[in-house]
Amino acid sequence: MKKIIALVALSTMLAMPVAVQAQQAVTPAAGSPTQMKAATTQDEFVPMAVSSNMYEIESSRMALEKSESAEVKRFAQHMIDDHTKATAELKAALASGPKTATPERLDPKHERMLEELRAASGTQFNALYIQQQGAAHEESIGLFQGYAENGEAGPVKDFAAKTLPTLEMHRDMLAKVKAS
Repeated sequence: MKKIIALVALSTMLAMPVAVQAQQAVTPAAGSPTQMKAATTQDEFVPMAVSSNMYEIESSRMALEKSESAEVKRFAQHMIDDHTKATAELKAALASGPKTATPERLDPKHERMLEELRAASGTQFNALYIQQQGAAHEESIGLFQGYAENGEAGPVKDFAAKTLPTLEMHRDMLAKVKAS
């Protein structure tokens, strides 16, 4: 059985573009430490949180269009709904406290991830989307948990603490999608 799994993994890797293989090599696995730096100020946290939310929404819209898996599409719609809500809640938190500039575009890392998804199709798309979602949620959990514990007091810190359980739920949902 282990040999079959290894052969399937090898054949999947051989079918992937080199850029996708490279992304998988540098993307943390579920449970590994986040690659995002710790954000302790609102000016550090907000741009990372906004880019993360934009990535989640855009990649999930792409999944609704490109995936043929009903389960992946259900997960993607859940991501769109929850991350759209989180974006609105972050805007409300920013409106009621100190102002911080919010980016209007994805950061370069999230943009590269979307480009890889755009280039993928079929089962390769599903595998890459699920892998990226896992890595993105691990990073987001680290970011939100760190800010909720160590960030500047105020509405944005409260937002981070309130949103963290939703991100952890997404990680659990993703584990179920992977298992199926």
